Amino acid sequence: MSRQYAPIFVDVWRGPAVESRHQLVASVADERGAEVARYGDADFSTYWRSSAKPFQARPWVDDGTIDHFGWGDPEMAIISASHVGASIHVDLVRRMLADIGLSEDDLRCDHKLKAGYNCSGNHTGMLAACVYHGWDVPTYQRAGHPAQVAGIESVAEATGIAASDMPCGVDGCGIVVYATPITAMARAYARLPRLAPRIAAAMLAHPLLIEGEGEEDTVIMQAFPGVLSKGGAEGLCCASLPDGGGIAVKALDGAMRAPGLGLIALLVRHLGLSGVPEAARRRARPPVLNSPGDVVGELVVTLPGG
Repeated sequence: MSRQYAPIFVDVWRGPAVESRHQLVASVADERGAEVARYGDADFSTYWRSSAKPFQARPWVDDGTIDHFGWGDPEMAIISASHVGASIHVDLVRRMLADIGLSEDDLRCDHKLKAGYNCSGNHTGMLAACVYHGWDVPTYQRAGHPAQVAGIESVAEATGIAASDMPCGVDGCGIVVYATPITAMARAYARLPRLAPRIAAAMLAHPLLIEGEGEEDTVIMQAFPGVLSKGGAEGLCCASLPDGGGIAVKALDGAMRAPGLGLIALLVRHLGLSGVPEAARRRARPPVLNSPGDVVGELVVTLPGG
């Protein structure tokens, strides 16, 4: 039976008083995908945004696209990533585009940043599939294109929710985005290492490619060995656990600064750790800075249930 807890709160302290509060809901699944704990209304339905990327990458392993172009772990990591556009990210994406005979002009994620845009690796994986299968390249990001159909079908299999039952919209980078309950996200992340073992292994092997130096997903993966972390826009954090479980955390107000604190606290609790690893402590209780850079407060998470 799933343990029921109150929502998680992240308070923003500025000096001696609380300035604002973020409410988080979360679901924790076991290795079978069954929910073992929930915090607040984990049936809340929301869009996956970039947390869908590992599942969108999975079809390109299963259909032979990755092997056809001779790609390995770095390429599989970057097509699952939301990177910060550092040289290690941009150079890799550009090499991959050259491998498939295309250029940055073929990316539809951002017309200015192109390979430097945080979704460029994800889009490059879709373009590779287009070249491999002979699908139309200029419309790869649109609803109904085989590349988008493959993505939603991968998520459907992982969640156990039919693709036709998922509300769909347009993501910030222009591809199709889908909504499910938070519980379904935790279930899918519990299943990810078994459904997509090569993708999961590549992400774990290259945390710097998943986001970047000092960034949330990268720090969590470096601080918690065996944890695969992938965030999404509008305050979403998801993780696969070393024991086969999964966690999904959502800030109801969409605040990007809040859910990572909740995820770290849940990792400590549900992995049975004695405290936050040193490498994640600044992320677990981050300072509030003013414009000159002085520390004037901090963010503090309250995890219910003792």
